[in-house]
Amino acid sequence: MKLVFKVALVPLAFAFLSLNNSASGHTVFKKLMQKKFPETRVSCELCHTKGEPKTVRNSFGELFFEKTKELELTKKWEAFGEDKDGKRKFENEDMTAAFTKALDEIKVMKNADDVAYGELIAQAKLDGLKPKKKGSSAKDDDEDEDGEKNDGDKKESGKNDDDDGGN
Repeated sequence: MKLVFKVALVPLAFAFLSLNNSASGHTVFKKLMQKKFPETRVSCELCHTKGEPKTVRNSFGELFFEKTKELELTKKWEAFGEDKDGKRKFENEDMTAAFTKALDEIKVMKNADDVAYGELIAQAKLDGLKPKKKGSSAKDDDEDEDGEKNDGDKKESGKNDDDDGGN
């Protein structure tokens, strides 16, 4: 009986720890990308693999992870606890600045096909980017490919959130 209890407790503990690692980097990043590229719809698949948990990053997401992980943005963000105003200020000032710097560095980097990421972004040729439909309303473009609302208050978990820079 004790063995069954312990075996059942391990997955439960793992699930709890996974849920406890929330981050806002995705929302901040999506907002930044949308602002810098207003003609483009941005979804989670820009940094994550469709159908996989948000803890899994694609190659573009890994570039941001590598550029920001030492900043420990998620850890700092989580230190605000329930202070929503503090979190929002940190997102708007520190996280946005870190993501902007990382984006500027990544835009000049080239992919395996020797194409600059800045060009791929501008042409919406990365997974998770689509040109906005002509005549679409803001409401039409307020959902990503998974139907998730891009409301700015949604928090998503990221891989190694204690040290990943909020990606």
